[in-house]
Amino acid sequence: MKKLIISLALALLSINSFGFEIFALGTSNTNCKNSGQAYTIKLNELLAQDKVNATVINAGVDGDRPAFMMTRLQQGLKANPNTKIVIFEPGPNEKNPRFNLGPTEEILAYLQKQNMPTIYVSHILIQSNEEAQELATKYGAHYYGHWNKNIPTDSEHRLFDIPGGGGGHMTVLGCQKWSQYMLPMIKQVIKEKNIQ
Repeated sequence: MKKLIISLALALLSINSFGFEIFALGTSNTNCKNSGQAYTIKLNELLAQDKVNATVINAGVDGDRPAFMMTRLQQGLKANPNTKIVIFEPGPNEKNPRFNLGPTEEILAYLQKQNMPTIYVSHILIQSNEEAQELATKYGAHYYGHWNKNIPTDSEHRLFDIPGGGGGHMTVLGCQKWSQYMLPMIKQVIKEKNIQ
């Protein structure tokens, strides 16, 4: 009997040590193009420092569009069945709002149907903050704001790698700042949804 109790205790400890996944679905912004996945790497470091037993999975793909993200999302959730939160950043690669927002809504509706807590990250080229907040609310998602919210538009934080694209992608420092700004929202979702 004593061995059985010890075995059960060890099994529970191993389950708890596994934690859960946060699936970061997005574009080159999420991938931190030319900055070595600094956003999701830093998020993992910050979560570990705060003793949050979670792993952020980088599912950002350079150049991706919302129309192609549903398949990646479904495959990603199937491959990572212990995903408890999705960070969804549809990005600005599809400039036509109709073809951007239509698939974006389909993904948000799908996540809502799956009862998957979702953090929605918008882009100023596609939606205003007010429009994005309304969309997030419609599908029960938490709204972070625009992906570059509070990130300075200077050479320390932005790469200026897209002609006519404002500051372009973020540098390592910019991506790390985004992680720091995202962390409180992740912790809020964990607390509100009682995720363990």
